[in-house]
Amino acid sequence: MTIKKTILALSVTAMTLGAGSALAKVSAEEAAKLRNELTPVGAERAGNADGSIPEWTGGMTAAPKGHKAGGFRVDPFADEKPLFTITASNYQDYSDQLTDGQKMMFTKYPDTFQMNIYQTHRTAAAPQWVYDNTAENALTGELTPDGNGIMKSHGGYPFPIPQNGLEVIWNHHVRWRGEGIHRIYSSVLTYPNGERIVGGGEGWETYRTHQKDNYDPDYNGTVLEFLNIYTAPVRRKGETLLVKDPINQSETPRQAWQYIPGQRRVRRAPTVAFDTPDAGTSGTTTYDDAFMYNGSPERYDFKLAGKKEIYVPYNSNGLLNKLAKTKDGDYSLLTPNHIDPKAERWELHRVWVVEATLKEGKRHVYDKRTFYVDEDTWMVVLADAYDGRGELWRSHMAHLLNAYDVPVQSMRAPTYHDFQTGVYYVSDIDVEPFEVYEGEGEGYFTPAQVRKISRR
Repeated sequence: MTIKKTILALSVTAMTLGAGSALAKVSAEEAAKLRNELTPVGAERAGNADGSIPEWTGGMTAAPKGHKAGGFRVDPFADEKPLFTITASNYQDYSDQLTDGQKMMFTKYPDTFQMNIYQTHRTAAAPQWVYDNTAENALTGELTPDGNGIMKSHGGYPFPIPQNGLEVIWNHHVRWRGEGIHRIYSSVLTYPNGERIVGGGEGWETYRTHQKDNYDPDYNGTVLEFLNIYTAPVRRKGETLLVKDPINQSETPRQAWQYIPGQRRVRRAPTVAFDTPDAGTSGTTTYDDAFMYNGSPERYDFKLAGKKEIYVPYNSNGLLNKLAKTKDGDYSLLTPNHIDPKAERWELHRVWVVEATLKEGKRHVYDKRTFYVDEDTWMVVLADAYDGRGELWRSHMAHLLNAYDVPVQSMRAPTYHDFQTGVYYVSDIDVEPFEVYEGEGEGYFTPAQVRKISRR
């Protein structure tokens, strides 16, 4: 690239980010829409034209019959039957409501893959204090000048009325997930011949951007503090990972540490980021594939392509409760090529579509990514990743757990398909009831704690 072109590219990038930062805040008149035509987090309150997507009326905030505190969350829609089924023979009739990744599943696995479509339920909800803080953030929230962080936002969604793709991505990064979670899980890598590698562990996460009764518009701490100890497979037993993601990565990049039993020491882990292959998935995913997308957005330009109605995995309690049987060695749902489709639930929801294109001069194994972000939760629920030739390489899907007792929609058993190898990976299968709680104190997520937990 010539110097002239480089300067032009940098100027365009600066203008784009600068405009995004300036437009982040909305007027009081615009913010007032969060009380009427929009939901408190910025989704369209009304249903769609034909009624297949209903009006949002507050979500599900009470446990249904059969739920037991501390147990697996029952499926509130267990008695429902599919409205219809999409198969390889008719998927083109629904092309407008499918992603490239879903279409590839029908093309690559025509004899086995299908999508059972159920009635749509807009069950997403959050505590009132999250809504109140989101309303405040709408008037004040901003991107940092380079877009690699957010400012003047805390305790809710920073950009409920987004002006660009980067703001949507930041909403995903700081989405309502609870104040903290604790999980005991398994993960399974399944090969086309049916062979599997089974992993697992225990993890703690705390989200200091969502701490009740602690609203601080000048907050400049972390988005995520993550500590995980691996218990399987045998080669990884005792390995521990600590990650801390700042809210302003322009000032402070990700901090990460690892403990590897063979080395018997805690080391900084600067490569736990971006497109470094995740050893726990045998290279089927990158570190920034976790949670569908995580970490600094600095390597991509993000274009907001608008909204679409897409079939997404939603209200997946039934599937997730069945997958919990992996604790007992029951892998019957993890069939070759994909999860048994008869156990999955798909619903039609509106999503924001964000197209991520690799910046000039940056490197990543994915040249382009498309993120489908649920309007009611700001969660990336589907993602497609393309290689340097522009060919679809991988497709990812998040299964949403309806934790109505919190209330929160939580990403569980995210599933990652690699179309080049035919391998797929299912992470975070809860083998014990998933716990949402107030999280751990700041002193918990430290290298000292890594040493302690690794040697217990």
